[in-house]
Amino acid sequence: MTKLAFASAVAVALSTITIAPAAAQDSQVVVTYGDLNLATTAGVQTLDARLEASVKAVCGRPDIRDLKSNAAWEQCKDAAMTSAHEQLAQQGARIAAN
Repeated sequence: MTKLAFASAVAVALSTITIAPAAAQDSQVVVTYGDLNLATTAGVQTLDARLEASVKAVCGRPDIRDLKSNAAWEQCKDAAMTSAHEQLAQQGARIAAN
């Protein structure tokens, strides 16, 4: 089973990807993708949806009126997604363009 992990720990196996954006130091979410065919648009879209849901879980959304916290939230989401994509590339995941 292939997994992505949004966490503050270091990945210990090739089947785990660790993401540690500053705002998510104490959170961990595991995203599996071994069941997806990343050579298809449907597989890529499913992985993207899983990543988005996990990023939202790790980077909790603040009150919309708190502009400073919203800026930090956006940075957390960007860092988590960037880390996920970098680690997918390091694992050799070949993802079709959607």
